[in-house]
Order: sequence, then structure tokens, then C-alpha cells
Amino acid sequence: MCEIQEETITMKELPVSERPYEKCRTAGPEILSDAELLAVVLRSGTKGQTVLSLAQKLLGRKGEESGLAAAVRLPFTELIKLPGIGPVKAVQLQCIGELARRIAKASAKKGLELSAPHAIAQYFMEDLRHQKQEEMVVAMFDTKGHLIRETIISRGTVNASLVTPREVFLEAIHQEAVYVVLLHNHPSGDPTPSMEDIRLTKRMREAGDLLSIPMLDHIIIGDNCYLSFKERGYI
Repeated sequence: MCEIQEETITMKELPVSERPYEKCRTAGPEILSDAELLAVVLRSGTKGQTVLSLAQKLLGRKGEESGLAAAVRLPFTELIKLPGIGPVKAVQLQCIGELARRIAKASAKKGLELSAPHAIAQYFMEDLRHQKQEEMVVAMFDTKGHLIRETIISRGTVNASLVTPREVFLEAIHQEAVYVVLLHNHPSGDPTPSMEDIRLTKRMREAGDLLSIPMLDHIIIGDNCYLSFKERGYI
């Protein structure tokens, strides 16, 4: 019994006018749609399906999230369950997502200032906005307002009973930080602070004052939005 080989459809088999690679070379990547950009990276489709069709289906899949950002942030185990996505393509998609995160963070760091909550929020946005559970980060700064270090101190429910001042300020003391900023995400996408967030902020600020390491802000990250306790006058 002969093994049937599945024939894949590659970019070169598409009409020239539909080839994203050629379109990119002649007019630049900015004219390509999200699906076309993905198609350039994925390179080949599956039996009876062009790579562009595969990319379109990936972007338009049904579920809680869809679109480019959601597609490249799926876990490996979820990606390989999708029709037409094997281990190689799954790794390619994950690498795209990680590159995007690192590029966004590197760009945001240029404008990072201790006095600018929006710049701090933008720097951590891609790290935190896609997380499925709450994470708390302490960002530590020197006397000139330069970021020294960032450390995740909690994963899971962020509240005053589980996150202690010891965890927050021990690393700050070790790094000889002068100021700290707390950040955590709301997986719901809504950065509105809860009563627990407010209690936690008050507790951490009081601890920072006692240790002479002021907590200058607590920033909650939502879905491409944020709330700064400092900007709102809560601190």
C-alpha cells in the first residue's frame, strides 16, 4: 500500500499579483495586509489551500480572541491543533510574537522617564496586557530616574494579603534603588482599580516611606490602556 504524499501549495504557485513576497519587494511591507504578512513568514499552505488562505483562517479563527496579536501569542500546544499549522509554523508564529514584544519594549524604553506614567506603562504594556493571570512587577529606579531592574514578584491573584512589602522592597534594597513603581495587569482588560488594589497601594506606599524608598506610582495595565494612581491623584 503506497503512502499518499500531501501536496502543499507554495507562494510560487500563486498568481504573481497575489504573491505577498513580490508585493513587498515592489511596494514595501506597509501595503501588505495582516494575512499577507503572515503568509510571507509561513511560506507554504496545505493540501488544497494556499498559504494566504491559511493565514486568513488563522486570523479569523473563532474563539475568545482573534486577529494578528492573538494569533502570534497562542501557546505552542494550541497552535499545532489548528488546521495547517505544524510544529515548524507554530515556532515561526511564536517567534514573530516575541520579536514584536521585544521591539515594542525597546522602542518604549527610549522615552522612559520616572515622571511620565504613560511612558512606564507603554514600556511594560506588551509584557503584561496579554497575560491570562495577574502579574505584579516592581520597577526600580536610581537617583536620575533610570530603570535599574524590573522583577516579577507575584503571579496569580494580586492582593494585599498575598503580596507583602518584604517581597517588593527586598529586591529594591539589594539593587540600591531610590524609587520604585509597582505595575500589575488586569486580564479582563479593564484597568479600573478594585478596593483590594487601593488597599495594596496604600500599604506599599506606607512601607516605602518607612524604608525611604518611595513608591512613586502603581500602574494597572489593561488591554492597550492603563491607569496610573499618580495621575488619578490616588498617590
